Amino acid sequence: GFKATPTRRASEQLMQEYYRTAKTIMQLNTILLQNMGAAIFPTPEQTPQPINEPFQNTHQLLDVTHEKVFAEHPEAMLEAFLIIEQHSELKGMTARTIRSLWRARKLIDEDFRNNPLNKERFIDIFKQPRGVLHELRRMNQFDILGRYLPKFGAIVGQMQHDLFHVYTVDQHIMQVLRNLRRFSDTAFTHEYPFCSQLISEFENPWLLYIAALFHDIAKGRGGGHSELGAIDAEEFCREHGLSADDSE
Repeated sequence: GFKATPTRRASEQLMQEYYRTAKTIMQLNTILLQNMGAAIFPTPEQTPQPINEPFQNTHQLLDVTHEKVFAEHPEAMLEAFLIIEQHSELKGMTARTIRSLWRARKLIDEDFRNNPLNKERFIDIFKQPRGVLHELRRMNQFDILGRYLPKFGAIVGQMQHDLFHVYTVDQHIMQVLRNLRRFSDTAFTHEYPFCSQLISEFENPWLLYIAALFHDIAKGRGGGHSELGAIDAEEFCREHGLSADDSE
């Protein structure tokens, strides 16, 4: 293994800060490019289609009905990702929605995490038949996932020093989620026949996504990350009302 020298720790901290900063720049670019695209290639005027009180469909993008939706209704932050999963016609979020999310993300605090409605919506994100991976990636990109799960936030941009893990810890977890999603997609059955068979026989495949999310969440804390991660997963399941069997 690698020795935890002061030089190595400083290098890890530098790289983690680099990846987090790069994520922020990517988000700003997303907003900027959407605004520039709208200015250079304006789309024909089209009346937004209402979805519910906080959200509407604007040119096949999820749009907030006003700038202060998340500030006034923080619980709508998780609902935004759930709605995109449930509406296949939505291809992403408007710059206004992303900007509003960014401004309101710090409202995800202990009270937000303890809100039963937010807990239910977070679990529902995993249960949807489509869009699970895309929305978890989007939640990670926009700093929502790490704020809802602070222990996940701690491993965002964290380096791994071995030949097997070529991604930062959070991106490695996203790759594992991608593989699980492919096992349940018939388009990949020929590529992963055994795994596809196993997942098709599993009563609640969405539980595997939660397991994947937690499998490396304790990396870098010292001690066995599998054992520590199991404790984190058990706590999460208990707090989110999963049955004893599902939690196990």
